[in-house]
Amino acid sequence: MRTNPFRTPPRWWAAASGAIGLIANAFLVLFYLTAQPWTDHPGDGWFGPANDVLVLIQYLALVPVVLGLGRLMAGDARARVWTGIGLVAAVAVIVLQALLITGAMPFESQVVPVSLSAVLTMCWAGAISAAGTRTGALPGAVARLGRVVVIGLPIAAGAFGLGALITVASGVSWAWAAGGIPGIVVWTLFPVWTLLLATAPSRPRDRSIADPGRR
Repeated sequence: MRTNPFRTPPRWWAAASGAIGLIANAFLVLFYLTAQPWTDHPGDGWFGPANDVLVLIQYLALVPVVLGLGRLMAGDARARVWTGIGLVAAVAVIVLQALLITGAMPFESQVVPVSLSAVLTMCWAGAISAAGTRTGALPGAVARLGRVVVIGLPIAAGAFGLGALITVASGVSWAWAAGGIPGIVVWTLFPVWTLLLATAPSRPRDRSIADPGRR
């Protein structure tokens, strides 16, 4: 019988992180649609602050997932390296979001490092998916989606850069926001990948993550 490697707590952390991340992304889209930050007089509202809180919770739930996948693929050297990178990046997002929410760091100072840290967690997803393919620890659908996430990152970055360039060069205020649409898609695929970890079946020999005592 095929079982899920996240049969006990790590599975539920993955489900929580994925579901909360999807809600957070929905609030982010609603923020852009209602506040329209590219205009001369952007609006306010609660979607932005709600997104900030949910992202913090999403990444708190992601930490056990990073550790659980690291244990699952502890025999793979590259997986061990990327587990460390993913853990540091997730903790960085948590700290930076907490500083933003509490008012200890302004958005202008926080946005770049938190974005880079979030991008690193997506790189971790791609790398750990590749390790899951090498070791046979992850289902094919999970591994493929992880690779799609990391492949989409440079496309999203290029589209946003082009949009920002058009805004600066031509004064089209909404071009940078339009350029960010591929980034929102990638941002959404990441929690979908996390949620898929909690629901997709895997090979019976992967049960060690559910019960570390079973070796």
